[in-house]
Amino acid sequence: MSTGESFEFEGVDAFVPGALGEPGNRTFYLQARAGERIVTLRCEKQQVGMLGRYLTQLAEAIGPVEPDRDIVGLVEPVEEQWTVGQLSVGVDEDNGLILVTAEELVVDSVDPDPDVELDDDLLAQLIEATESLGEDAAEARFVLSAAQALAFGETAEELIAAGRPPCRLCGAPMDPEGHACPRWN
Repeated sequence: MSTGESFEFEGVDAFVPGALGEPGNRTFYLQARAGERIVTLRCEKQQVGMLGRYLTQLAEAIGPVEPDRDIVGLVEPVEEQWTVGQLSVGVDEDNGLILVTAEELVVDSVDPDPDVELDDDLLAQLIEATESLGEDAAEARFVLSAAQALAFGETAEELIAAGRPPCRLCGAPMDPEGHACPRWN
């Protein structure tokens, strides 16, 4: 089992969230640019929203700062490197920098059928696959200024708000045709 390529950006020209597709069927991304270098990672809507809120809080805690909004946005065509499994954030308060680390989602590709008898070859394959699960997932590290972090947070909030409107009763997203609300009997 192989993992994706790891990336490290000591500084970025832009770190932006983005989405492609129609509300209700969008794919979300994090994209970093430094010069001609572009890295795009696929992620979940909730990851974009939570990271945006957290980066906003951190940027505001570092000190008063104006957001450094990127005018380009998501650069297309989007060439996804891998899917984000976990996100973590660190702060260098002395220098006013924020470190965002994204770890690749590595899916367990071992799914043995309980009706299949284990012979020596199959058992060896399962052991090898299980051992490879311990391999390190790819990682991407991005160092942001507080202004870039604040801009990411604002853009993420706008991106989430542009989705399907929530139901007033249950809070679930509504399709243009409505939805089957569990609170409406």
